[in-house]
Amino acid sequence: MNWRALFKPSAKYSVLALLVVGIVIGAIGFFATQQTLHATSTNAFCMTCHAGHSLEQEVLQSPHGANSAGIVVQCQQCHIPQEPFAYLMKKIVVSKDIIGFMTIDGFETQDWLETNRKQQAELARDFLRSIDSSTCQNCHNRIYETPSPEMKKMAVRMHAMNFKKPADKRKTCVDCHRGVAHPYPKN
Repeated sequence: MNWRALFKPSAKYSVLALLVVGIVIGAIGFFATQQTLHATSTNAFCMTCHAGHSLEQEVLQSPHGANSAGIVVQCQQCHIPQEPFAYLMKKIVVSKDIIGFMTIDGFETQDWLETNRKQQAELARDFLRSIDSSTCQNCHNRIYETPSPEMKKMAVRMHAMNFKKPADKRKTCVDCHRGVAHPYPKN
């Protein structure tokens, strides 16, 4: 192949035709990527690998699944940030979990989960800290301005005191609220 031919203007196709083809291919690629990202962000997709774990039942029995508002939180609402760049980075990072599913013997069992629960909980906690619990704040976005009427007075005071601190000194949600969807290991 002659590499120079790649950079020469085409005698066969107009620049406009090449531009249109490029835009169409780009649009199809963008649409396909968006659909793939969306399809891999559903509970059904998550449960293909975690089917043997109690994770889904844990959420359903927690305040994030059994609450007076009737809201059931989906996996991606807590585990995948909604900010576009962070969302894409998280999807790339967790794609390695598919390799783990295929190569770790017994990964899909409850025994594996219980053996590795502390490590997995710490990974989730560290991730949530790194994004300042933005996934929590997507739903609980008015916690500082207008606390929920169900909140105890002590909780309202604690949140208010935390909010008054400089941003780099504040605690993030998971520093105080551990185990709100999955049991946090004690040891």
